[in-house]
Amino acid sequence: MSYGILLRACLLLLLLNVAGGCSVKLAYNNLDRFARWGVSDYVDMNKEQRAYFDAQVAQLLYWHRTQQLPEYVDLLKTLSVTFADGTDLTEIRGIGDRMYLWYEEIEDRLVPIATEMLLSLDEEQVARLPEKFERDNEELAEDEAGLAETELQQRWLEEYRDGMSRFTGRLDKPQLDYLAAQSVNYIPQYELWADYRARWQADLLDLIREHRSDPEIFAAQFRALVAARIPVYYGEELTAVFAHNEKLYQEVTVWLLNNLSPKQRSKLLENISDLAITFRELRTDAPATAPPSGGCLVRC
Repeated sequence: MSYGILLRACLLLLLLNVAGGCSVKLAYNNLDRFARWGVSDYVDMNKEQRAYFDAQVAQLLYWHRTQQLPEYVDLLKTLSVTFADGTDLTEIRGIGDRMYLWYEEIEDRLVPIATEMLLSLDEEQVARLPEKFERDNEELAEDEAGLAETELQQRWLEEYRDGMSRFTGRLDKPQLDYLAAQSVNYIPQYELWADYRARWQADLLDLIREHRSDPEIFAAQFRALVAARIPVYYGEELTAVFAHNEKLYQEVTVWLLNNLSPKQRSKLLENISDLAITFRELRTDAPATAPPSGGCLVRC
């Protein structure tokens, strides 16, 4: 099982292209199902594993509602002021850094859950993982495989255009022309990304096979493996490509936010305000008390 499935599910609300508050609320209220479905793609959980998983995800989402959602609201309030008269790279990078801290907080809470799940896998479940990992990585690499560079750049343009338009409304011709000019700077990344995942997963499988019988050693080495993903497994080429494409996104975002029409800026600020209201409502909907823990599967 790749614990990243859990993390992606819990961060779904950060990745949504918001057209309205209802879509965010619906997605957020179903994060437990998304997480379960994601893990089920890798592991056919038995009764005990599913009960543990469901209970721990419920606890995690309670923490997220009560602790992180208020921080999202605070950031969105800041953005309403920040974006009212444009922005710059420093501000955009600061927003990204703040979001990455949230990511790390969630990851830190997910590692013990993933550790317990991985320790609980039986031989049949472990034996199925390599094929499932390989299939997933092939699908990731195929996302850009066989496409000409110009096609990949056009797809980048369309994806960025569609995402931004959901916040600001339709982009005008000068804005689209700018995106087209910048799209030539996009560097394909999915093949490198799939290769990194395969190398990391191979070492994860070795760890499962060799040290699952010693839970404490496994737990320590799994946490170290998680921490090594970026500094060790990305490699120089993928790190450089990710940094380049991230800078491209940042610069394009700054330019577009600084060149919105009054109507587009008004729609952007309205969507930001609506999203803040939605997050505040989701926080209010949290249970009065935290749900019970799922206990443990192995390290009891």
